[in-house]
Amino acid sequence: ASYLKNLVLPTFGDDELAAVHPTNLRVWRADLQDQGYAPATIAKAYQILSRAFRVAVSDGLIARTPCREIKLPKNDRDEKRFLTAAEAEDLANAIDPRYRALVLTATYTGLRFGELAALRTNDLDLLRGTLRVDEQLSRQGSWKMVAGPLKPKKAYRTIGIPAVLCGDLAAHIAQYPSGSDFVFSHAQGGPLDYNRFRRRHWNPAVEASVGPPCTPHDLRHTHVAMLIAENQSPRYIADRLGHESTRTVLDVYGHLYEGVDEAAMESLDRLRSQAQADSGQTPQGSNVVSLDTDGGSRRSG
Repeated sequence: ASYLKNLVLPTFGDDELAAVHPTNLRVWRADLQDQGYAPATIAKAYQILSRAFRVAVSDGLIARTPCREIKLPKNDRDEKRFLTAAEAEDLANAIDPRYRALVLTATYTGLRFGELAALRTNDLDLLRGTLRVDEQLSRQGSWKMVAGPLKPKKAYRTIGIPAVLCGDLAAHIAQYPSGSDFVFSHAQGGPLDYNRFRRRHWNPAVEASVGPPCTPHDLRHTHVAMLIAENQSPRYIADRLGHESTRTVLDVYGHLYEGVDEAAMESLDRLRSQAQADSGQTPQGSNVVSLDTDGGSRRSG
């Protein structure tokens, strides 16, 4: 609703569908760039507009969509940031204490913001150290946050949580009880709204600790980086994040696996050396067969 109201309708709201041409869209895109809108924001507005024209074509209102050969501004900045464990701790300590446990939970579970916001007290089993994800919060209209289903089936999951995080969550629930059963909520008791949370609490904490750019979703990236550093498999990471396939993990985080092969070869070298030592062989494997020039062979020491 916000994208339509602020970015699309001021330009195209009074136009007939058939009167909009690709040139109009290119001018609109350039105007948004000149006004300083981020590439991701422009892309989202274009996506909504393009979808509307596709429906118009499907309904026979126009013969062809004008959303053709429209080059969107490229986002040159890498959207992902990976914090160290110490940086995540600094960020958690810099934010309003009410949201300290949220930062730590995002870091050590990899939950999306909507999943964190929808987390309820009965989703936690702190004695067994598990957390259940079975819904998410999303915005309906301009401000209302509503609970809804998760899209991929794999997103419904129960994951383990570290013991130290169980302690953080227990302390949080005791100190900040909510009028609802949400684990994390605004001080007034309502469900967390992403934009409001980021503007009032997240951005000031980032400025005071790790420095921008850093988004709440970067804590999900950070969680993956931690798991990869601990040699966890892509299958385990995909299941923990709620992805259907390991392909997403490898496509998005594949570069973090650089060096893993070298470490694996070092491990195999250690295993082989130990096996040789146990069998009385020298470390370099001395039972080598060399060929004589006449086609025979001799065993070298």
